[in-house]
Amino acid sequence: MELLCKKCGSGNTRPRGDRTECLDCGSRCKAEKTDYKATGRIVINVTIPRIMGHKDLLKFLKLSSADWEIVKIEPGKSEGYRKDRQVEWHVKNGKVVDGHVRDSGRLLVEQMFSVRVTLRPKLEEKAARNEVELIRKEAIAYAPKYKLIRYPKIKDGLLYEFMVPDLHLGRLTDSDEVGKESSPDLYVKKAESAVNGLLARASHYPIEKILFPIGNDFFNVNNGGNTTAHGTPQREDPRWQRTYSLGKKMIIGLIDTMTTIAPVEVLIVKGNHDEERIFYFGDTLASWFHNNKNVVIDHRPIGRKYYQYGKVMWLFAHGYYENVERIGALMPGEAPQMWANTKYHECHLGDKHHKKETFVKTDELKNGVMVRIFRSIADKSVWEFDKGFDSMSAAEGMLWHKETGLEAQFPAEA
Repeated sequence: MELLCKKCGSGNTRPRGDRTECLDCGSRCKAEKTDYKATGRIVINVTIPRIMGHKDLLKFLKLSSADWEIVKIEPGKSEGYRKDRQVEWHVKNGKVVDGHVRDSGRLLVEQMFSVRVTLRPKLEEKAARNEVELIRKEAIAYAPKYKLIRYPKIKDGLLYEFMVPDLHLGRLTDSDEVGKESSPDLYVKKAESAVNGLLARASHYPIEKILFPIGNDFFNVNNGGNTTAHGTPQREDPRWQRTYSLGKKMIIGLIDTMTTIAPVEVLIVKGNHDEERIFYFGDTLASWFHNNKNVVIDHRPIGRKYYQYGKVMWLFAHGYYENVERIGALMPGEAPQMWANTKYHECHLGDKHHKKETFVKTDELKNGVMVRIFRSIADKSVWEFDKGFDSMSAAEGMLWHKETGLEAQFPAEA
């Protein structure tokens, strides 16, 4: 890190003996910096024009908040003195020809502020960002080459939506605890069986597009410590790398199969169990299908995602963070243009692991919202079993028409 000028705070300095010369303001001062290698922290003493908060102080020091964190601020204040003097010179052809000095003979008192700042470089955070970015670039560089599939034109086609929320991939249970054994491998088989069963129905309908929301607690935990995003411990397969790879291989295979029928759009929907992990997963899928023009991956981190197909509008969310009874009221405010251009409004949620469909009326019946909560194909955890929660295990496929809305609905038990 560079030495900072005590007068102007500039980092554009160079050492001159025991002092530092500022190349911006020309001053020479002891712009102090102490580097504590043992703690990884840096202490800077610098003069500032006014008392500042963390954000403004970092900006004044020309440091990025992404790379540096302020650990402690110790403000100081002192008084400086100068003569009450004003000088005015008249210059002609580069020479002073006239001028005068006004001097009251008084001394003026100036407030001078200083601050002692302890900073910590965000080395781990920066390394993590660089690692993720490197992985993303490498994945894009080595993304498989997909040939463009040209589908036959369909005059009056349908959109096929697949809902397989709350898979909780990685969860472990045994028959002695819940009466049924489960593992990541068994969950993958269940998910593949359910989706392939729904895909088999596609041959009877003119499918022009496939919508595949992924997330809603796709993974059971958020980290290698086997806790959710909110720190709740889970009974989990400790081989988290293997679980991640299993999920990746399964989803890529399912998307590849779907593209043999129609173009696929994937929406990554975050859950409360795997909020961070599902974002990385979405980024992985986006990199993998980077060269596939038949697949679109929406892996933006935003919590609620909207989608439109003709006169049908969807809001996709997990349903954990929002008030489910009032979630439909968010739609016209968050996506007003889409709301105005559509007739059928749907909220598709997970989280609860049971099926529930509620039509919420607004001032006009035609502007009502259908809130659908979808079932999970995951087996019950020990906690769910002890609480007595029970629901049929199933995924669901839904066919949508651009003009008339819902055409058909298929469950796929697993």
